[in-house]
Amino acid sequence: MIGARPRQLLRRTLLALGYHLKAVEAPLGLHGKRVAAPPGNNWPLPPDDAERLFSQAPFELISLESTSHGVAGALKAKIAFPDDGRRLTIKWKVAPPGTMDSWNNNPRKELATYFVQRWFLEPQDYVVPTVAVRAVPIAAYRRLDPKATPTVDGTHCLVGTLALWLEHIAVPDVLHDRARFAMEPDYAYHLSNFNVLTYLVAHRDGRSGNILVADTGNNRRVFAVDNGISFGGFVYNFLTTNWHVIRVAAIRREVVLRLRAVDRDALSVLATLVELEVDADGVLRPVQAGAPIDPDRGVRMAPGRVQLGLTTAEIEAVAQRISSLLERVDEGALAVF
Repeated sequence: MIGARPRQLLRRTLLALGYHLKAVEAPLGLHGKRVAAPPGNNWPLPPDDAERLFSQAPFELISLESTSHGVAGALKAKIAFPDDGRRLTIKWKVAPPGTMDSWNNNPRKELATYFVQRWFLEPQDYVVPTVAVRAVPIAAYRRLDPKATPTVDGTHCLVGTLALWLEHIAVPDVLHDRARFAMEPDYAYHLSNFNVLTYLVAHRDGRSGNILVADTGNNRRVFAVDNGISFGGFVYNFLTTNWHVIRVAAIRREVVLRLRAVDRDALSVLATLVELEVDADGVLRPVQAGAPIDPDRGVRMAPGRVQLGLTTAEIEAVAQRISSLLERVDEGALAVF
């Protein structure tokens, strides 16, 4: 028999020569009859529109209120975009003061999770709601919270993450119904998308409220709405079922094909996810992301400048998880549909 290590070397040699091992087809009841799930009603506006507004457009905070779930300071907020005329409900979370990084409130990891899903999902299938890191002038913020203080020393603003507030969603009683996965193509479509993402980002906070589903039973989309405990770290929620491993019986063939196309250029985008520079009023504003100031740090601060991204080690770990997932498919250990 061929040992595990020689088998892996043989597989890699065959792939390098242009041979592609056939993935095992999922022996699941109805799978394969649908190539895309029907549209849902959970996005208040399309993700592409939300990205445009959240990343650059001027906005005003109108109100803040506590949420029914969440332990890391998440608030339900209403914001207005004066130039666009829109008003939206969002989830707002103030970044940790000084460091902008903590074990459970981690803006850079929220951004990275959103970016990773782009590699293998179309916007209508996104698992993570649109998220961005933005700053609010401290004088404006104090109208809603008089005790607010600047997030970064030397600035006059408060930095936080804003994420699209989803509609028609619920906390699932049972997230993974194996019988339903085997028999309902749309159910399997959405749950497998979710599990591929949580595996790739090493998501380790499966607490109730962090994972939501559409409240329409016949098209149950799955959403990851709190992703701060991802991409490794010594502290995580070990008192719940986490989804940093593949738990579903099969994943979509289209997802596999798209992950095969992820190269070093795609991975390098994770190094600097957002860059902010102080303007004349002392407010951090988004600018074109540049090369990481220090690739071994996730939060990089220089005079008048802040970068958020994944570290070199975190990016390499993502690449390894992609490779491991594709190996399982190629070796027939994970079925596709």
